Amino acid sequence: MQIKVLGVSVLRSINTKGDIQMMETLMVALVFMVVLIVALGFYFKFSLQSVQEAGNNACMVSNTVLLSSIASMPEIQCSVNGKREQCIDTTKLLVFDASREYGDFFSSNCDQKVYFTQVYPEPEDLEEVCVQGTYPACALYPYYDPEIEYSSSLLISTPVSLYYPLTDEYRFGRLVVEVLQ
Repeated sequence: MQIKVLGVSVLRSINTKGDIQMMETLMVALVFMVVLIVALGFYFKFSLQSVQEAGNNACMVSNTVLLSSIASMPEIQCSVNGKREQCIDTTKLLVFDASREYGDFFSSNCDQKVYFTQVYPEPEDLEEVCVQGTYPACALYPYYDPEIEYSSSLLISTPVSLYYPLTDEYRFGRLVVEVLQ
């Protein structure tokens, strides 16, 4: 076989047996690389899926712990003569801004929305958000709302006692952590 290099013809003898073995080696290496790339793709896909599941589990556990933490926060807990009670003061809920004080606390693992609702006696308007003008004839006390877009949510809740100091009465309520997904 003649090969021209820079216009000069060079004769080269072809060792067919060596060339065939070289081609076989290259083909085996190419097949091995393709199989390796496909195997790594599946491995990383399943690894990513297990990491996402672990993240979702951590989110659920942290939000379950968050339920008990919120109910015992002194900023919203009832107190009589300086002694803390096991109830939530609704007037404190109206003025306390959790996003300012506890913004990092709520957004550490996953996004969630936290609010209190009155359950019994059943209010006339369940969706009436409590603000200065509608209190105490309302049922929904927003505590933390990141105001982000979400497609679905999962609710975790626990019962609480809501105290209305203006009327000096207790009502049953629910503390709800809505995990945004």
